[in-house]
Amino acid sequence: MDYIKQIKNIKKNQVDPVYFIHGTQAFIMEEVINEILGQLLTKEEQDMNVQRFRLADVPLQQIMEEAATLPFFSGKKVVIVQDFYLATSQKAESGGVEHQLESLEAYLKHPVPETTLILVAPYEKLDERKKVTKQLKSLATVVSASELTEQDTVAWIGEQATVLGIDVSIPVRRRLIELAGTHLMQLNSELQKCQLYTGVGGEVTLEVVEQLVAKTLEQSVFDLIDRAMKADISQAITLYKEMIKRKEEPLMILAMLTRQLRIYLHVKELKQRSYSEKQMAGILKLHPYVVKLAAKQVARLDEKRLKASLMAAADTDYAIKTGKQDKEFAVEMFIIKLGSLASERSA
Repeated sequence: MDYIKQIKNIKKNQVDPVYFIHGTQAFIMEEVINEILGQLLTKEEQDMNVQRFRLADVPLQQIMEEAATLPFFSGKKVVIVQDFYLATSQKAESGGVEHQLESLEAYLKHPVPETTLILVAPYEKLDERKKVTKQLKSLATVVSASELTEQDTVAWIGEQATVLGIDVSIPVRRRLIELAGTHLMQLNSELQKCQLYTGVGGEVTLEVVEQLVAKTLEQSVFDLIDRAMKADISQAITLYKEMIKRKEEPLMILAMLTRQLRIYLHVKELKQRSYSEKQMAGILKLHPYVVKLAAKQVARLDEKRLKASLMAAADTDYAIKTGKQDKEFAVEMFIIKLGSLASERSA
């Protein structure tokens, strides 16, 4: 969790001249940027001394020229590049802008003391082969905003709870993740909701979380499949009806059910080939926590049944899109089919 270490350094006013922030967790990126801005500039100074650029619109060399200019009526300025794709395999959003990487290379060797340059790459992977990537890793402060592991997410919730002045035990943190998912922005919103309920200094119990935190669609789908695969058709249908009441689109529910079944099948196959959960997460490009939950589920599911379930999902999708069945009814029938497949196996 190097980003938490960086946040602590920034809070101590240890702000470095160049930051390279990469990954897909927008909350981490915004938190780091906001801490830097808060340490270096007052709200009034930020109006004149914070420049935000996109490489899709402005040449890199022009941005470096701006970084080299002195701040306006302040001791510091901040220059932010919001789409630094040059260290990845991403293609340019606009083909009309030409960038001279030499300008960044020169700046990295001799950064301007009054300027903090922040390069943000909101992408999943870096291209480690590129010269600019190697230079940034060598000469800039690198902050990873990638998906956190389950353990790190639990620790992160603890850090945020401390900031909010509430007590959240580890079992409660895990339940919060189960209900709200692993996106930090959503988790932070749920923690703020809990703080409003308990007040500063209050304890967030399991009962509070169950009462306040709404399930994500992903969690609802996970619970639905869990019920169906245990042949608890009545409860599975109840969960489906609850999703419909929340105005969830039946086709979206079907798509999420299909995706979850496909994850189960892939995890089942990889598990049989002795891959670790970490390796599976990398291969399937999934959050480690999602793989962990799937691995628990597939221990009691056989491959033949999963494939039959996916075939039934495809048939349901076809029936809806060709107008042969009403979408809400068709998805309900599919859920019953899942339960019947479970009954066949247990019989």
